[in-house]
Amino acid sequence: MFKHQGWAKLSATILILCMLFVAACDTKTPETTQSPQTTQTTQTPTSGEANTETKQGGQLVTYVSNDPKGFDPATLNLWDQTIVAANILEGLVRLSPDGTQIEPGIAEQWSVSDDGLVWTFKLRDNAKFHNGRKVVAEDFKYSFERVARPETASPSAWMLNKIKGFDAFVAGSATGLEGVRAVNDSTLELELTEAYAPFFSMLASASLAVVPKEAVEEFGEDFAQNVVAAGPFTLGQWNINQDLTVNAFEDYWAGRPYLDSVVWKVINDENTRIVEFDAGTLDIAWIPPAHYDRLTSDSRYQNSINICNTLHTDFISFNMEHTPFGDNKDLRYAFKYALDIQAVIDMLQGRASVANHILLSSMMGGPLGDTSPWYNVDKAKEFMDKAGYADGLPGTYKLITPNWNNNIKICEIYQQNLKAIGINIEIESLEYGAYNEALTSGQYDLAWGYVVAAYPDSDAMVATLVYSGNLGSGGNYARYSNAEADKLLEQARAATDDAERAMLYTQIEALVSEDLPYAYGMHNIYVDICQPYVQDYVASAVDVHTYHRVWIKQ
Repeated sequence: MFKHQGWAKLSATILILCMLFVAACDTKTPETTQSPQTTQTTQTPTSGEANTETKQGGQLVTYVSNDPKGFDPATLNLWDQTIVAANILEGLVRLSPDGTQIEPGIAEQWSVSDDGLVWTFKLRDNAKFHNGRKVVAEDFKYSFERVARPETASPSAWMLNKIKGFDAFVAGSATGLEGVRAVNDSTLELELTEAYAPFFSMLASASLAVVPKEAVEEFGEDFAQNVVAAGPFTLGQWNINQDLTVNAFEDYWAGRPYLDSVVWKVINDENTRIVEFDAGTLDIAWIPPAHYDRLTSDSRYQNSINICNTLHTDFISFNMEHTPFGDNKDLRYAFKYALDIQAVIDMLQGRASVANHILLSSMMGGPLGDTSPWYNVDKAKEFMDKAGYADGLPGTYKLITPNWNNNIKICEIYQQNLKAIGINIEIESLEYGAYNEALTSGQYDLAWGYVVAAYPDSDAMVATLVYSGNLGSGGNYARYSNAEADKLLEQARAATDDAERAMLYTQIEALVSEDLPYAYGMHNIYVDICQPYVQDYVASAVDVHTYHRVWIKQ
């Protein structure tokens, strides 16, 4: 019989710090934190409360900034992909809508061996793909091997590198992943080479969702635009660069979603979204600073303002392979001291907190000391002198950013800050696909960037930005390499004691802060608004909003 073993230890290890509440005219940061709980019962979750005719039906209209391009779980790497993909894709486990819990997905039960090496998952009998076929354990073996296969070039392949036989499979000396075993149709075993604390959390990532082999083979290179998966919605009409519709999956294992469909309109401009929201043609919108006071003081929306402290850190990334910033630490320090982060937070009406580290202060290994901004023009000038540029840095350097209006405003503040110490930058706003390509290929000198936890563990943020094996598409955009940081990271991943893991992440943060490949900016406080008739919607701590439990009040 399956049991959930070792949950006291695991729950403490899987740390996600989401603070979400709904209130009108309230911009205060929530004062309590909540650690995630892994679902310990084997009871099947349903789409919200029991289905009733009054909740069924309707279409929700929301937005993406740019066309998502595709939803192949093996190749997900864009923000506009992940916020849609979580509604189409599903794996063994999933995150709850608010991001604070790991819930059963296609696996209804699981157990882990005492040494932490073998995970056994019992799959649901009623889980189906969108093509109507039952999901079986062999489908997960196929899907995981597809992610790991070098020719797939998956940016998430590293999530599986602790699976037994991973190196041999990648090298081509083995035909499959030895540690992924389909015992029978309903039983999957995953064997690791060593205890790996973040592993269970990683399984909630959309990148490790299950797909049917026959659909991948049918659509070939076009699978991403015709994805067949096992999530609560199926891919519907897609008007490239205009809108995308997903439809309720009638045979979803947890029951048909209440909504008939969800539409994501492609709207890059934040103010245009608010115009559409005011007109009633958009149901959910992020609130730009210019509209915050008006909307939060409107009594119609007193229960429709959603505030969430996200697992999100933004920064300016220095390309460590390019001069002059990559090979001159004093210049990087001058840059960091010049940035007036508080001015940006004020512009955002307090909807962010200062980030001097990758991790939030309440996360495992997060900073416990002073979190006041570094901003100090005199120190910035001192470091300019030490860097050899007392009279200013010659030339002008491009700072790339996505073409999001609010981001451009943030970068304009930084532009003026840096000009005051003799660093001239040119802001280059790019369509997100071009921006992401520049980041992952290293074709930039300076870049605004951000990291959001892809799975609920401190490792998700630290490893993404720091691990030398993640250069480029893996998320280490600065192309930073520090052998000692890599060593400590491996130790943190293998440790089973929470206090030891916290100490190791603290040591990693200290090394990275000393080297400064990233000039940290802010931890985001996400604020959006929904129409009053939208029910049971919650914002997510990991920027992945799901709609299988949302309904429209008729």
